[in-house]
Amino acid sequence: MQVRFAELAKLEFDEARAWYRDIRPELGSAFAAEVRTATQRMAHMPLMYPLEVGDIRRCVLRQFPYTLRYAVRGDVIVVTAVSHQHRAPDYWVDRVST
Repeated sequence: MQVRFAELAKLEFDEARAWYRDIRPELGSAFAAEVRTATQRMAHMPLMYPLEVGDIRRCVLRQFPYTLRYAVRGDVIVVTAVSHQHRAPDYWVDRVST
């Protein structure tokens, strides 16, 4: 399966990576690597993560306080949010059409 980031999710990913990179360059790389590993798991087993709202699934990152919210659309996985776990937890719900 192919994984695609919605425009707002890509922006969230870029902002989080830049924030970690500003702290220490290797943290930005580590964050990007963990997101890449998570998206590979999602592509390999798209239904393994629990449903959260409607058809949106939740993939919690292991080393960073972020969650990838995504939906399976045919043979494409669409990441709709890259959300920090401790900031406005449900801000992304408005992006979902249930």
